[in-house]
Amino acid sequence: MKKLQYIVLAFAAVLASSCSESYLNQEPGGSSITEDQFYRLEDALDGFVRGIYPNLYLMGSEDHDSFAQRAIDMYGDLLCGDMALKTQNYGWFSTDELMQTYGRRGYFWAYYYTFIRACNRSINLMEQKNLVPPLDFKADTMSNEQLNCGLYYAEVLTLRGWAYAGLSRYFVSMGADDAALSVPIYTEDDTRADTIIGTPRATVADLYQRIENDLDLAVQYFEAYNMCEREGKIRVNIDVARITLAYAYLNRGKNDNGEYANALKWAKEAIEKGTPHLLPNDKVLTTGFNDVTNENWIWGQDVTVQSTTSLASFFGQCDIYSYSYASAGDIKGIDQKLYESIPAWDIRKGWWNNYAQSGKTNADRFKYAPDGKFYSATSKTIQGDRDWLSDNVYMRWELAYLIAAEAAARSGDVATAQNYLFEITDKRVIAGTETEYEAWKAGLTGSDALLAAIKYNWRVELWGEGYGLQTFRRYGEAVALGDNHLRSDKNPNPTTARLFTFELPTSELYYNPYLHASIYGDTQTLRKK
Repeated sequence: MKKLQYIVLAFAAVLASSCSESYLNQEPGGSSITEDQFYRLEDALDGFVRGIYPNLYLMGSEDHDSFAQRAIDMYGDLLCGDMALKTQNYGWFSTDELMQTYGRRGYFWAYYYTFIRACNRSINLMEQKNLVPPLDFKADTMSNEQLNCGLYYAEVLTLRGWAYAGLSRYFVSMGADDAALSVPIYTEDDTRADTIIGTPRATVADLYQRIENDLDLAVQYFEAYNMCEREGKIRVNIDVARITLAYAYLNRGKNDNGEYANALKWAKEAIEKGTPHLLPNDKVLTTGFNDVTNENWIWGQDVTVQSTTSLASFFGQCDIYSYSYASAGDIKGIDQKLYESIPAWDIRKGWWNNYAQSGKTNADRFKYAPDGKFYSATSKTIQGDRDWLSDNVYMRWELAYLIAAEAAARSGDVATAQNYLFEITDKRVIAGTETEYEAWKAGLTGSDALLAAIKYNWRVELWGEGYGLQTFRRYGEAVALGDNHLRSDKNPNPTTARLFTFELPTSELYYNPYLHASIYGDTQTLRKK
């Protein structure tokens, strides 16, 4: 599969470099083929869909802080302050720590629209070949190709909905009015058939409608074509679709149209109709979050020799037991005050700061490092792992439970919120501290106390997994940070819109005539080359 992905990328490069087909044969017969010829290949759709997934982990440039999804996860966690960078010997991620991330918006924009463009292309191909299958069908009347297309369609709809949801989290203000402007929506017609460069910004209501339509339809196709199994956890499935939609509703940040009820509905449906596994107590400190086969991982990447991005990777930035920037002194650790807030009963405190307390020479330089959560699968020696084959996590079941807990709490349903929260925390208790834990639970009788406890669990349970910034934005509260930060502002406030809600990139404002028509004049005269 890994080799095929690179072949697909090579095909894409060939197609991108072709400007004319008038001098080429109409059937493949040499080292170059036209785009039309590629579209007519029997397995073109399979290649297109497989070719989307490497965007989750391939480097966007030669910079060692541009390794796709896990880099974006780090940007947000550093920006909100849950992840701390104390030194900048090499400079990677220092702008995020210093809250100077204006330049990141272009990377986020390109990253998510790359997925959208790739998904649109797959949808175009299915429509061009009349391969979009019906939802109401009899399996014995359909070919294997048609059955596979049902799964492909569900996948690309999920990925497109996930990408638009990603844009909403970073480029739309929390609780924005329905009529407010968000981001351009590019569909298959916009990117392939439309002759106008660019498209106007959609309203917030239209953006969320696009997210809901894609993910809801994806769920329907996954349900209809449930006889088709995915090839590994890198491929999205019905659990990813449901939980992504639930998370989008939760991050909407308002409840005018029942967003919290919808968030609870979809998270609950994922849990009740799926096969959820939560990380058990006896594995909390032993997994290293480095193995895609962990049962509580829903979506993740099996990092291989062919697909590793080596030093430019999450473990190359955060794991002191890999040959990494962290092992050389650029510690990305938990915020000091967040670490100190972890109660005595919580086993998750062992996810950080272990080596610093070992008494070994120079151990203090690794203070607050996540050496008990993210660590090499092959070595527990500083810089011992030089293969960088630890796997990447994109989604795990604990996310669904936290979404359900918060959505229920914000709706005033304390009992339901408690049930979902305690499903996680019951598995995070140090043996012998049950009395302290039960006292903690007994104090969560009101919505405010419960929401605070849920916020704590978002920040601790999913630390380093890319949920910190959105939690910070949803709760809307300034946070007092500890001393292990480079930044001078130790009290970040989510209402500072320019920092925590990104502005559209300058390139989009410049090149999209609908957003900056004064530069181009009459947009109707602008045609694609």
